[in-house]
Amino acid sequence: MNLPDMTKLLRILSFLIYIAFFTSCDAVEYSPNQKFNKHTPVAVNEREIKKLSTKTPGSKIKVAITGDTQRNYKESIDLVRYLNALDDIDFVVLNGDISDFGLLLEFNGIYKIYDDLKMPFISVVGNHDLVANGKSIYMRMFGPLNFSFIYGGIKFICHDTNGREYNFDKTTPNIPWLKAELKPSADFTHAIAISHVPSTDGDFDPNLASDYEALMNADKNILASIHSHQHQAQRIYYTQRGGTPFIITNAIVNRSFTLLEIENGTINAQEIKY
Repeated sequence: MNLPDMTKLLRILSFLIYIAFFTSCDAVEYSPNQKFNKHTPVAVNEREIKKLSTKTPGSKIKVAITGDTQRNYKESIDLVRYLNALDDIDFVVLNGDISDFGLLLEFNGIYKIYDDLKMPFISVVGNHDLVANGKSIYMRMFGPLNFSFIYGGIKFICHDTNGREYNFDKTTPNIPWLKAELKPSADFTHAIAISHVPSTDGDFDPNLASDYEALMNADKNILASIHSHQHQAQRIYYTQRGGTPFIITNAIVNRSFTLLEIENGTINAQEIKY
């Protein structure tokens, strides 16, 4: 090969390296401040709720719910495999702390695992998901922090209760929004509230705890207020005698989830180890 040909080849190789580098930069996380890349999904909750709307609910609705994936990727993979082996789960709820440090790399990693589920999955925001750029990443990837959907005549009200992340400024949880969502309607017969931090936890805004608990107990048709966050064995408690049960699920780090069974206006919660 003569010198002109060698020079031409080197120029072509340099150009190909240049193109490969700059077209792949958005395919990997090259900065902790990165909020998305070309492979990052958008509006996942909306997509999954649409999938759910195509299903026909049975007389008994079954929901698998757990939180706090954070950096527990193997445990998350095993959970997906376990749930996929079942044939009667209507949908799955990942109840907050998808990430640990609010990094895109974490969100993407957990999404790829959960996207292998055979049934729809809904994701709720946790306190760790709001650190760094986590809020922007969560909202772009999954959608609004407060949202609801109806399945089988039950309204599932998913919302942000991570008060500490807002410096306990009395905005979170959004009480007026919750009141509007819980207002009786012909569209649903019962409601279930789902959020990450329970009202008795130190990360819940203490200024709003009593109002929140009163709201959850305001109507017999509210079947449960469901939370995660504490990484302990499932716990059920009441803030008012004869009122709504508050259910705190265990965590993926402990290889555990809660199976909710809803039938004829009653709810049963069972902790399952996998």
